[in-house]
Amino acid sequence: MLGKRYTHVQRLRKIANTLARYGFGYFIDQLGFSTLLSKVAKRDKLRLSPGQRLRLALEELGPTFVKLGQFLSTRPDILPREIINELSRLQDEVSPVSTENIYAVLQEELGQAWEKIFVSFDPQPLAAASIGQVHLASLPGGQRVIVKVRRPRVEQVIQVDLEILHYLARVAQRHTVYGQIYDFVSIAQEFSRALKQELDYTLEGRNADRLRQVLAGEAQVYIPRVYWEYTTSRVLTMEFVEGIKLNNLEELKRRGYNLKRIARYLVQAFYRQILVEGFFHGDPHPGNLAVLPGEKIVFMDFGLMGSLSEEHRKEAIRLVLGLVRRRSQEVIQAMLNLGVIPQDLDFNALRREIDRLRERYLNIPLKNIKLGQAINDLLEVAFRFRIQMPVEFSLLGKTLLSLESLVTQLDPEISLVEMAGPYVKELIHSRYRPRELWRQLEENFWNYLDLAHELPQQVKGALLRLNRGDLTLKLEHRELRIFFRHLEGAVNKLSLSLIFLAFSILMAGLIISAGLGAIPLTGGRLFFRLPVLEIGIGIASVVFIWLLVAILKGGRF
Repeated sequence: MLGKRYTHVQRLRKIANTLARYGFGYFIDQLGFSTLLSKVAKRDKLRLSPGQRLRLALEELGPTFVKLGQFLSTRPDILPREIINELSRLQDEVSPVSTENIYAVLQEELGQAWEKIFVSFDPQPLAAASIGQVHLASLPGGQRVIVKVRRPRVEQVIQVDLEILHYLARVAQRHTVYGQIYDFVSIAQEFSRALKQELDYTLEGRNADRLRQVLAGEAQVYIPRVYWEYTTSRVLTMEFVEGIKLNNLEELKRRGYNLKRIARYLVQAFYRQILVEGFFHGDPHPGNLAVLPGEKIVFMDFGLMGSLSEEHRKEAIRLVLGLVRRRSQEVIQAMLNLGVIPQDLDFNALRREIDRLRERYLNIPLKNIKLGQAINDLLEVAFRFRIQMPVEFSLLGKTLLSLESLVTQLDPEISLVEMAGPYVKELIHSRYRPRELWRQLEENFWNYLDLAHELPQQVKGALLRLNRGDLTLKLEHRELRIFFRHLEGAVNKLSLSLIFLAFSILMAGLIISAGLGAIPLTGGRLFFRLPVLEIGIGIASVVFIWLLVAILKGGRF
C-alpha cells in the first residue's frame, strides 16, 4: 500500500510539473497541488496557443493522456473549437517494443512459442502505437494475418494514470469554477470505461464481427475475418487484406477506380451503420479504409466504435432536419431531449443563438450543407450554453466530419444531406409500421401499469408528509397572469370553434331531415304535431348566444 501511494505521488508530481511547464500552473494552483511543483520550471512553450501547449503536454505524459486528448477531441460540447482542433492532431505513434518482448507476450497468451502457431512472423511491425503494435504473419493454412499485440506492462501504467485522473476529477469537481459547470467525475468514468475496452482486444474482435453483420446487406463492403483461436485480451489475430488505402488517391486513379462510386458506397455503408443499425465505425480516416478490386471498401481497426440508441437516432435526425428546415423550435427541443441541461439555462438566449445559426444555412442550397459541420456547430452552441450532450452524439459529429472530408476528396459534388433522404424516410416510416406501433403500445402499457401500481404508495407518502408538515411546495412565478390570459384566449377560441361546429351540424341535420321528409314542415304527425324544426332552431340559437356571451365576458361558464 505504501509503495502504491509513493508511485501515485511521484506520477502526480510528474503530471503537475509537466502541466506547469506548458503554462497550466494556474490550474494546478486551483487544485491545491502547487506544493508538488519544482522550484524551477521552464516555460519556453508559452508563445504557443493554449491548444498547442495542451497537445504537447499530453503527448509528453504518455499513452493514457494521449488517449485522453483523443477522447476529449470528440467533445466539442465541453471544449472550444481551437482546442478540439489541436487535440485532433494527437499522434499515437511511439517506438516499437523489442521483438523478444512481443514473442514473450505471444507465448504467455497463446500457450506456445510463436513458431508452433505461425509459419512466419515479421519482426518489423507495420505500426506501433502506445497500447500495442501490429505485425504481419502467416498461418499454417497459408492465410496471411495481422497480429496486434499489447505492449508488456502497459495496463499497469494506464491503471495508475486512471486512478490519478479519477482523483483529479473529484478534486476539480469540488474546488474549481468549472466543476460547478461540468461533471468531471462522469467524464473521467466515461473515459476510463472507453480506455479499458480498448485494452481488451477481444472486444475489438467482437466489434468487427458485429459490424460484419450490420453491413451484411452491403455488397460493396468487406470486413476482415477474426481468427478467434489465436485471439485473447492481449493478442488479436485478423485476416490481412491487401487493398489500396484511401489516402493513396493517385494509385486509385492509376488503377482506373471510379472515385465517385467509391464515395457513394462509403456514404451508404455509414448511413446503414448510423441511421439503420445504430452501430458505427468511429474513426473513418483514410488509413483505416482501403479499396479492393471491384471497388469494394475494406474497413480496418475496430477499436473505436459508436453506438446510438433508437431514441438518440430519432433526436439526431430531428436536430439536423430542424436546422436545414429552418425550424428553431425543433432544434431546441432535440437538444433538450439529448443533453443534460443546466439549471440556469437561458432559453431565450438559446433560441436567439439557434436562430442565428439557422440564418447561416438560410441561403445555402440543401446539397451544399455540410452535415458534419452542422452537427459540430450545434455542439458548439451546446458548449456555450453548458448543455452536456451524450458522448455517442459527439462521436457521431466527429465521425461525420471525418467522413465528409474524406468523400469530398473522392467526389467534390457529393452531398451527405441529399444521400441521407431515403434512410431518413425509411427510419420515419419504420416508426409507424403496425408492428412498431404495437411494440410501443405494449411498452407504454406496462409503464403505465407500473405507474398505476406505484401511484397509491407515492400519494400515501405525500399525504403523510403533508400531514406532518414536511411537504414543501415550490412555485416560481414568471408572468403567470400573462400565461393564463393567453391560455384562456386559446381555450375560448377552441370552445367557440366547437360551438360553431356543433351548431352547424345540428342545423344541417334538421334541414336535411326536413328536406327528406323525416321532419314534416307542416301538417305531419311528429311528437303530437309539435314544430320540431322551429323548436330545435330556437333552442340551439339560445344556447349558442348564451355560450358566446359567456366567452366574451371572460370565459367562465
